[in-house]
Amino acid sequence: MNIDFLEALEEMARERGIDREAAYEAMEKGIAAAYQAEYGGEEPPEVHIDRRSGEIYVNGKPFDLASLGRIATRKAENVFRQEILRRRREVLYEMYSARIGEIINGSVHRFEGRNVWLNLGEAEALLPESERIPGERYITGRRLRAYLYQVEKTQGDPRIYVSRAHPQFVAKLLELEVPEIEQGLLEVVRVARAPGVRAKVLMRALDPRIDPVGTCVGAGGVRIRAVSRELAGEKVDIVRWSEDPSELIKASLAPATVLDVQVEEDTKRALVTVPKAELSLAIGRDGHNVALAAKLTGYDIEVRSPSGEEPPAS
Repeated sequence: MNIDFLEALEEMARERGIDREAAYEAMEKGIAAAYQAEYGGEEPPEVHIDRRSGEIYVNGKPFDLASLGRIATRKAENVFRQEILRRRREVLYEMYSARIGEIINGSVHRFEGRNVWLNLGEAEALLPESERIPGERYITGRRLRAYLYQVEKTQGDPRIYVSRAHPQFVAKLLELEVPEIEQGLLEVVRVARAPGVRAKVLMRALDPRIDPVGTCVGAGGVRIRAVSRELAGEKVDIVRWSEDPSELIKASLAPATVLDVQVEEDTKRALVTVPKAELSLAIGRDGHNVALAAKLTGYDIEVRSPSGEEPPAS
């Protein structure tokens, strides 16, 4: 009976992703609780299970599970299940905590108001409303990629938080499409993002022979299109890193043409001149282009035309 009982419990542990040693320790706790329930005693006895033979020893003496009554046997099973559940939650917490900063895959499982829950297989992840791409629709069963940014311990399973609006989601998608980043030839310096509208990625080449913009865009734009497609059509601009603030600001305001940049290093302000016909382009829809350029460069950017005309208020 010992062997049959242990095999059944070990199989249960395997199904829940618990390693063999943790399963045996859980069994020992369960048997100790059952023994105490059956025979009394102020403290649970010392229980050891031989990992090879399955023999059970209580306080150093061989013990047969058949000697336990029905209530005590159920007590052993309940304690074992509780212990396995606790270990499973620890394993999940450690597993997903180690993956913070990565992209994970799941499928849309259920909705809770405007929040979306993803099925990851062995766990669920929460995609809060604030971390959704505005306007993106989610359909039950749809496969989805998301950026894992936080894991919390709770009374139950760990709470796993994912995002599709996080700036680093763009950086990680680029890593998947651009092998030169993983190879250490290119480096993502910073990402500024208006989710669902536009993202700007500041990219530095660590090998002078590599063009960071062309490499990330890919032949015919294939790489950057793949990233944009994953982001529900969000435009993604690759900005070439420069030590020169003026050059950096020029590049960050693309697709607008910049005629002149006057930089105030002390105040971190920049006055940028663009053609009158491109004022709106430089500012962008709802001011996104210039706002993202400011985030990317760290400068407060004011855009004007050659005549000193400022763009109309949005």
